[in-house]
Amino acid sequence: MTTFQISAVTARNAGDAREWALCNYFGCDRCKHDAAAYDKASDLSVNGMDISIKASAFTLMSGNLCDGRDTFDGIWELFAERTHSNTFAYITNDFTVYMMNIGEFERFVRTFCRTERESEKNGGAMKIRCRKESAKMLKWLAAEAV
Repeated sequence: MTTFQISAVTARNAGDAREWALCNYFGCDRCKHDAAAYDKASDLSVNGMDISIKASAFTLMSGNLCDGRDTFDGIWELFAERTHSNTFAYITNDFTVYMMNIGEFERFVRTFCRTERESEKNGGAMKIRCRKESAKMLKWLAAEAV
């Protein structure tokens, strides 16, 4: 896992701000913010990396994309099998970037995410959702980055 600091930007929401800040860091014009499914494209493609960008309280993938799988392991296996990304960037509230490969990202997801149900309005399927950024999460990330 590698880590580095990026400059903060202001955007309509925290997720957009982190994506745009990482794009700026790499000298790109724009990320593909949620414009394509996780198995078709990544948020950012640069320097041979197809990067999925995540921030506090992220959803791994929407429940309607889980093909009826309703357990953590089943949803994770589907995600890992189909994801277009080969690199995963978790960007903290202070704009520290933790770049991970799929194995490192799986450890992060298994440590700080849980299954929960989509709203009935969105179909009610199970999904994996990351908890809000915490001191415990930041400590874990810092220890893993060493």
